[in-house]
Amino acid sequence: MIQELLVHTGDPKTGTSSIQSVLNAGAWRCSSARLVPQQHLNNAPLANALKAEADPAFVQTQFGGIRDWFAAHDGGIGVISTEFLARRSPHQLRQVLAEYFPDLPVRTLSYVRPHASRALSAYGQRLKTGTFDGSLSEFCRYITTVPTLYYAKRFPAWRSVFGSNMILRPFVRSALRDGDAVSDFFHHALRGQPFELLPLDTVNEALSVAELAGLRLVQQVWHRQEVAAHHRLALGGALQRSLSAQEERSNEKPVLDQTNVTLLMEAFQEDAKAMDKQFFGRPILSEELLRSHANATDEEQEFSAEAHFDTGQQGQLKKAARRIANLIRKMPKAWRQEYQASIAQRDPKTLADRTPAHQRNAKAVWEALEDITAILARPNRI
Repeated sequence: MIQELLVHTGDPKTGTSSIQSVLNAGAWRCSSARLVPQQHLNNAPLANALKAEADPAFVQTQFGGIRDWFAAHDGGIGVISTEFLARRSPHQLRQVLAEYFPDLPVRTLSYVRPHASRALSAYGQRLKTGTFDGSLSEFCRYITTVPTLYYAKRFPAWRSVFGSNMILRPFVRSALRDGDAVSDFFHHALRGQPFELLPLDTVNEALSVAELAGLRLVQQVWHRQEVAAHHRLALGGALQRSLSAQEERSNEKPVLDQTNVTLLMEAFQEDAKAMDKQFFGRPILSEELLRSHANATDEEQEFSAEAHFDTGQQGQLKKAARRIANLIRKMPKAWRQEYQASIAQRDPKTLADRTPAHQRNAKAVWEALEDITAILARPNRI
């Protein structure tokens, strides 16, 4: 059995995909301490088991399964990682861990991204997954009305539950070990023991303005075609991974403009001050908020497909998106289970219904995604 448990809770958009990829690939070396990562890339189901409405049988399957996985290893630090834990109650997590891992020492490790940067990144994520379809200004106004970026109302609850075993790190390059979240994570996970990171392909690379604009159009088609949210989430993730592998892409990255930065500063400056006082002892998040204002552009960027793709490309994107919607409607499980297996979210041995028809369906979805990728990476209007 493992000797200690480390729970990496995210936050979202703080290098979690890169951290999870290194853990899943075993791409590190340490001779003086041992990590035992979770079996899959991102343990989202474990976070889902902490929802208030979760079926007890599902809770047993998830937490019982991870307990059995760690019990099969002799010693080491077990690692659970999913950014979706950021949305769950630390009190409930502590209670369930006490049931399944009694008397086992538990640490939590979280990262907090500066407010303006997180708002911009979240907008791109929402466009990618089809969960928001408005302008950047509309999103910035929205994000000030929900709890997501009011950190000082959320992170203290984790400290009240886990005490000094709750580690919170600022997702700020100058404050991270080696200026890198992955290096910083392993430094803390291994309790400061020397380690080496091995080369690994970049994953989840940030998308350009044009790519996000095209994805927004594609997600609009899927929404109208009533493609389920979990499918749209997976499809958006697949397209981001595919785009990250492209050598020649449009390269204008999203940036905030003065108007939206001012809105975010007014909403979150007190929260930044409170976080700095409670957790960091110096004005890290406050200074980052000021820096975002200094780096802002005069004009808001345009995230409409019309601004980046000509009429022909827009038509091709819509056609490919409709084809994917039809394929998924015919066989809802075929492509998604193949995608989950491809990114280590599930064991390929557990895939059901891998008939020739299902494999052909999944292959056709992949081909249509490749068509979309080729257009998104090279817009005709830039």
